[in-house]
Amino acid sequence: MKKNNTVIPPFLRTIGVLFLGTLLVLVLARGAMLGLLWPEVIPNNPASDVLKALYIGVKFDIRLTVLGLIPVALILGIPPLERLLTQSRPFRRLIDLLYMLAFAAMALVYIIDFGWFFYMHTRVDATLFELTGDPEIARSMIWESYPVVWIALGLAAATALYALFFSKTLARHQATPRLGWKRRTGWSVFTFVALFLLGYGQISANLFPLRWSNAFFSVDKNIAILALNPVQNLYDTAKAAQGVPPNVEATRESYPRVASWLRVPNPDPEKLNFLRTVPGTPAAEQAKPLNVVVIIMESLTWPRTSFSPNLTGTPEDTTPNLAALAKDSLYYPLFFAPTRTTARAIFTTMTGIPDVNRSGGTSSRNQALVDQNLMMNEFKGYAKYYMIGGSASWANIRGFLSHNVEGLHLLEEGSWKAPNTDVWGLSDLDLFREAADALTASPKPFVAVIQTAGFHRPYTIPEDNAGFEIKHPSEAIIKNYGFTGADEYNSLRFSDHALGEFFKIARKQPWFQNTVFAIFGDHGLNDTSLNMPPGYLGCRLQSNHTPMLIYAPGLVAEGKLTPGVDPRPCGQPDIFPTLASLAGIPYRYNALGRNLLDPDTKRDEMQFLGGDSESTVRLVKNGYCYIRENGEHLYKMDAPVLEDLIDSDPERADHMRRYAQDFYNVSKYLLFNNKKFD
Repeated sequence: MKKNNTVIPPFLRTIGVLFLGTLLVLVLARGAMLGLLWPEVIPNNPASDVLKALYIGVKFDIRLTVLGLIPVALILGIPPLERLLTQSRPFRRLIDLLYMLAFAAMALVYIIDFGWFFYMHTRVDATLFELTGDPEIARSMIWESYPVVWIALGLAAATALYALFFSKTLARHQATPRLGWKRRTGWSVFTFVALFLLGYGQISANLFPLRWSNAFFSVDKNIAILALNPVQNLYDTAKAAQGVPPNVEATRESYPRVASWLRVPNPDPEKLNFLRTVPGTPAAEQAKPLNVVVIIMESLTWPRTSFSPNLTGTPEDTTPNLAALAKDSLYYPLFFAPTRTTARAIFTTMTGIPDVNRSGGTSSRNQALVDQNLMMNEFKGYAKYYMIGGSASWANIRGFLSHNVEGLHLLEEGSWKAPNTDVWGLSDLDLFREAADALTASPKPFVAVIQTAGFHRPYTIPEDNAGFEIKHPSEAIIKNYGFTGADEYNSLRFSDHALGEFFKIARKQPWFQNTVFAIFGDHGLNDTSLNMPPGYLGCRLQSNHTPMLIYAPGLVAEGKLTPGVDPRPCGQPDIFPTLASLAGIPYRYNALGRNLLDPDTKRDEMQFLGGDSESTVRLVKNGYCYIRENGEHLYKMDAPVLEDLIDSDPERADHMRRYAQDFYNVSKYLLFNNKKFD
């Protein structure tokens, strides 16, 4: 028997031929989409964005190719199955038939995608399945709108050609000679590692796989259309579509009350208009435009801060730097994240819409909700920054922000000089240091968001810590504030320490006196603490409650802002309209936030909170909290004894019940109806 000296074994060559042939088909389809988009994409985008979209798109195509070839790769990679394939014609014919059907299904999706593009100017998505609600109408529409016969013939021809290519490739395959178990295992491991890496889509420091959100790196939606793969897009949007859709009729019933609360100047319950236009002076016409910095602190839950009450006689200054800043700030002790988790907090703060989309995943991950109006765009003439120590790939933050903010400078993992401290990226201290440098280097007035992540397991305290001293708290302190242990306690203290170091640096910068800072937490924490009253805990407010400061030393010196405590309930949707009003710029707003400095908003202060399910709603107003979950309850937040007032105070209960549902209805509606301004 002739000795085989082939370097590359036959099973790998066959997989390679099938891979390249299949990928060529998908790349040609992408080229056709580029041809359709050419008049809109080429004149309006830099060549780098077009090339990047094609690069990302080809990676999607490679992934689809890999997923399709995994079954045949397994057959060819396992010697007994490989021999069966070469020796048994019926077995090979069965494989040929299955792949012909799979290709036909894929080709049909591509054909539908092109038709969908001509009709909707988007890639095909989960709304396709809505056509199945009335198949007769769908059939008639398709028959009347498209050359069905020619499409069918084209599909049959393409399927036949691919089936011929696939069948001939398998028929030419020769069983791999015996290579010895070590060599055969080595080649098999190499093959499947290569397929995994190709399917994973990208190799990066943060280890995030290729996702649909990678396509949304540009504010031009046509770039995303060019980059997306229709099969993956259909799959991804189908998963997201499992979420509960907005109830338009319920929203229309809630509209008059919410529109009045928002002071909508031209309410229209038919069009459901929430637009407010606030006059001002554009930055270009101001002598010295005010800089804006939003600092979102990880898990800055109010019960664990120095602001929390002392009900047990166990005082501890857990956040001394934050407390010191509060003395010179406008401090809001009843500030809430309407929905919990960091991704929802970012979405809520940036859009002004509580992310109540619980059953469909966070809204930042939902492709149907990726197009949003962000008020950061209203800061015309400003440099726009979003700074995070870790990767913005997490929860599609990068796609959500880059796609919606014109000219955004997104600084993240890989943008910084300092090394990562742990899985969350830079330490808060290094992030603040480098953020200050970036702001100092800004060529224009700036609006910036700095998002910390250090107050997270594993609670790393870096070696370079600017003199931070680790403490050993007593068990009484741990229980009083609700810490899980000394590591968490010190991690919060270090986050506060890093904030203090940031302001030491900032006060030396030329932009400091002309800057307003908003400082708050992304969310609270679920752990209960002994320092909070039972009514407060009964509504689980600790999971959403975070302090908020508006700190603007220059405005205070000029008499334009008065430090003090504002006790009314408010939340993350209020951040940008309040800061835009302080900056004096004109802006448009379509979301739920209000300018907290407007005296008119002090007539009906309340704050909506969602929960862990679509059905959970909460409302805080006048020292009371209403919660509807499995049942409904009404508690006085500072009551020393837990007493449900849902039956004994029916008028208040009815009022808060109605508004809690109103805010939920409108929030859900606006998630799907907050498109960018023209």
